[in-house]
Amino acid sequence: MTGTAPQTGHRDSRWVTVWPTGRHSIATDPASGPLAPPGAAVISPAVAAHAIAVYSRPGDTICDPDCEPGAVVTEAVHAHRHAIGITTDPGRWETARASLTLAKARGARGDGMILDRLPDRESWTGLGPVDLVLTAIGPPDPAGPAGDRLREQLATYRDPLRHGGHLVVITAYHIAGGMDLASQVAVAGRDTGWRPMQRAVALTAVPYTRDLGTDRPPPRARAYPVHQDVIVFRLDGRRAHDPRPPGPPPARAALGSSPHSAA
Repeated sequence: MTGTAPQTGHRDSRWVTVWPTGRHSIATDPASGPLAPPGAAVISPAVAAHAIAVYSRPGDTICDPDCEPGAVVTEAVHAHRHAIGITTDPGRWETARASLTLAKARGARGDGMILDRLPDRESWTGLGPVDLVLTAIGPPDPAGPAGDRLREQLATYRDPLRHGGHLVVITAYHIAGGMDLASQVAVAGRDTGWRPMQRAVALTAVPYTRDLGTDRPPPRARAYPVHQDVIVFRLDGRRAHDPRPPGPPPARAALGSSPHSAA
């Protein structure tokens, strides 16, 4: 393809995009061990970096309101954005804070913070408007996600976002029982006033083993592409900049599961 537009196709009035983010596995991180069980919706560094590059600009503010390993905040500060991560779990707070501190030690030029609760509407005034909310919604409990709960969750993401900003939700592709979680998220988003912009797939790489749960795959094992679903919404208001393909990544000092990990 030529030009600057991302690789897209049009089907049933919906844009469908494949994100080329399958270089690194979301199953394990060589530096810190397992990130998530197979099927979990955890945002990998590659997926976070792609979303940030396409849906924000340097100097923008990125928020992950359900921060887990800290990939969103670390990739945001490496990309010269401001980052806000939020988690009420003390262990996750420590992990995300450590990731952010390490990113700054490695030269990240953006700034960030990890909060232990979601601010109320008045508190966001002091933090400033958010340009991109980027978060993951994982597999539900065995009873399944209640529509009301999803709508309530997505409604809270409206408070920090500026008009015209984007909400990008990453969901697990395969849910036990055949549940289409991404479609439920899309419906809940429309019900709470979000404007659906795109449904995409983010390629990931998972080690090929019999149970997809082996930390050290056998020598002849190979990685095969699977994906997570991505739902993109916009909070309508003044016109936001159009999504665009990410530019070339900055020079990396080392390689790892994240573009910014130490060798």
